[in-house]
Amino acid sequence: MEVFARHIQDHVEANTTEQHYWGYASRIIPCNKDVGTCEYLEAVYSMHETSMLYTFILWAVIGGVLLIWAALRFRRMGVASQGRGGFIDDLCDQFGALKRSLLPDAPMRWLFGRVSRLQVVVLALMLGYLLVFSLVGIVYKTWITPISGTTYFNTRTGLGGWSDRIGALAYALTPFTILLCMRESVLSLITGIPYQHFNFLHRWLGRVIFIQSFLHTLAWTLVEARFYQPQPSVYTTFMAQQYIIFGVVAMFLITWLTIFSTKTAIRWTGYEFFKVTHWIVAVLYVAACWGHWDKLWCWMVPSLALIFLDQTVRYLRMGYVHYTGGKSKAQGSGWFRCAEGRIKTLTDDNGTVIRLDIDHEHRQPWQAGQHFYLTFPSLSIWQAHPFTVASLPEPKTSTHHHTYLLRVRAGQTSQLAQLDNDTTLPVILAGPYGDSFPSYETQHVLAVAGGTGVTFTLPILQAAMRQCINRAAILDFIWVVRKSQDLLWLAKELDELKGMLGEFLGLRVKVFVSREEGSDCSNPEKEKKKSNGSSSSHSSDEHQDPEKGKQREETTGGKTTMTVSSVHSHTSLDDLLSSNHPRFQVHFLKDHHPSIEHIVGDFRERTIDVGGIVEIVGSGPEAMGSDLRGAVAKVQEGDGIKFYWDSRE
Repeated sequence: MEVFARHIQDHVEANTTEQHYWGYASRIIPCNKDVGTCEYLEAVYSMHETSMLYTFILWAVIGGVLLIWAALRFRRMGVASQGRGGFIDDLCDQFGALKRSLLPDAPMRWLFGRVSRLQVVVLALMLGYLLVFSLVGIVYKTWITPISGTTYFNTRTGLGGWSDRIGALAYALTPFTILLCMRESVLSLITGIPYQHFNFLHRWLGRVIFIQSFLHTLAWTLVEARFYQPQPSVYTTFMAQQYIIFGVVAMFLITWLTIFSTKTAIRWTGYEFFKVTHWIVAVLYVAACWGHWDKLWCWMVPSLALIFLDQTVRYLRMGYVHYTGGKSKAQGSGWFRCAEGRIKTLTDDNGTVIRLDIDHEHRQPWQAGQHFYLTFPSLSIWQAHPFTVASLPEPKTSTHHHTYLLRVRAGQTSQLAQLDNDTTLPVILAGPYGDSFPSYETQHVLAVAGGTGVTFTLPILQAAMRQCINRAAILDFIWVVRKSQDLLWLAKELDELKGMLGEFLGLRVKVFVSREEGSDCSNPEKEKKKSNGSSSSHSSDEHQDPEKGKQREETTGGKTTMTVSSVHSHTSLDDLLSSNHPRFQVHFLKDHHPSIEHIVGDFRERTIDVGGIVEIVGSGPEAMGSDLRGAVAKVQEGDGIKFYWDSRE
């Protein structure tokens, strides 16, 4: 009756009937009030019906786009590239070329960050759609109506109907916004896009919902506190209603979600605080929205269901990885066994990197390019961080070796760095997540990595060699590091890659050292002649070191760690940098980075001569991602090019 009274309708009036409206208060007909009030009520209910129609149209558009996407993806997955043709395939190819042209960074980096123009275009289309449907169908008119028994007048406008419109659209957007942030992503299954690449839209649609909620709140505050009379009694009565209290709580919670999801707030409070509070506050927000307007429960129920479904499937997958069937009691119960990881801390003047190696028996191996969420229960059971596996599972075995590189930052990684070298600790794995690379039809691969991004690209190149039929396929591996000692992160793996040069005629390995000065090492015999027998991979100061060949240690805070900037594993590093093969090169750039555009152009020229599907993948710093996207967008020969940048935001 509180809602009914707001529309000055008498539900006990004689000779009237009650007309029900979906998602809104019932209406009493015929209207026996003054002409202005009756016109206003007609406008209110008309705008409400239009608003409900627009929310359904919104989901019809979303569902239609996903359905068409899934159908086209399924069709192209079942047809070999050489068998494609016709109008649909040509249209898909043109759309792919359009997407590639939108790969460069979007303008207004201060607002959007380093994201592609494609992501901003998709966001702009959605914002334009919401803007149009927020304004069309609103009755732009004002009625001055008398208040019976008083000398006051109410000012009634279409502001209330418009406010309800944007509120309804915010409700309808809520389940879609949750779909965009799910780790167990339905959208990924449909589109093939890894879940983390929906984060940009998730953040911005969350901000759109905040703006819609704010405008909805502001509009009804103006109506109830200014346009309706007498004051302040009308506004006081309005604010005392239960559904309004729930609305105030929901507004507070969506404000919390918006503020504490900004990069600045996450940097101040820590990612762990953001992750835990974001989930809890989101659940409370959806519940408060349900309490505010329970007649639109149809949007809140699926929102809550999606949140809990995501968490349930996540823990089921985690349990599946560690399920033992009661056969083992090591590192846990007889049904759940933690993996056992061994850490090695490598420190130089560029920071600290931890190498984590795990041998674990589980039934669901990963594929190249995928990642797991790692939890270290001895430190905290509430934190899980994503890390890409730098190794490939061995076929025909149930025990698989995982290798991870963890860049030490503030937080839990700094706690790991305090542990001694070769310390073992229990690890809980959840996954694998992400798409797999390369695709089955890919012939040529360019893998570009910066720093620890090599954990993404190296397994992809290894997988490409496993599935390679043509030994002359072009396979380029590019790794940009700051210091040559960084190669020790994956010394064994890089040495094995060097050993494959003789078997794969199209394999090339290029390492760029951006913060060191030295001689390029494409052929050590030539370099020795140039430098009169001195090694080209180290500076003269290092050669004069009397401790050459020994391992140095430094003690910090009671722990001992290897200092990579010294001559730690000097012989191993020397062997790693040296090569008698022309397709293994190490370039010292001193103080700049390699030209990504030149790397992509050189790779593309060689693949054109051979023909076949090309896949370009990369991972590393955001600036490298910008350069790689821009270089791929400039490629003129567009047929058969696939591109993926593993965002590390």
